[in-house]
Amino acid sequence: MTEVENNLVKMHTDFFIRCEYAIQNGYYLEAILMEYAAIESRLESVCGVLGLPCGQRCRCRKDVKISTRIECLRAYRNKNRNIFSKSKLPNHFFTDKGELRNWIRERDIRVHGLYKDGAAFHDKIGKNEELAKQGYEYAKLLYNEVKRLRRIKVNHGDLLNEAAACCKKGIKCCAYDGDQL
Repeated sequence: MTEVENNLVKMHTDFFIRCEYAIQNGYYLEAILMEYAAIESRLESVCGVLGLPCGQRCRCRKDVKISTRIECLRAYRNKNRNIFSKSKLPNHFFTDKGELRNWIRERDIRVHGLYKDGAAFHDKIGKNEELAKQGYEYAKLLYNEVKRLRRIKVNHGDLLNEAAACCKKGIKCCAYDGDQL
């Protein structure tokens, strides 16, 4: 393993240790914030491994919204079901009313609620533990999905070569055609 790979493994291991610590000690909001960052990163990695325009090769990838990546993956999954046939991701994980988008909506309510309406935020505190535990599981699912797809790419790259830009109409990436999002 290279030094970069070792550092990545350490970073990912530290993420799970920190999230577990935060959840076990009642720091649910901190766990939710870390999980969101990890989920966003893993979605970018999944898109990158699949060769989608909103993946890691995109020069403007930091400007790509998480919702754009989810939509891109939903469309890709609908067109390429064979690649996801052995995935442990739930069938509706990337849909509008799917598990991941619901989690993100609830996360947004918590995070933005701190600023907008502190009283309403405190009414939802009881659900923060559940949300933190869900986020931990979703992050773990996406970490494992990236590993699975990387193995497929190494062993059966031809399966992923069929990947085509399948994001919403009108969404383009500067890495592919010079246009901005």
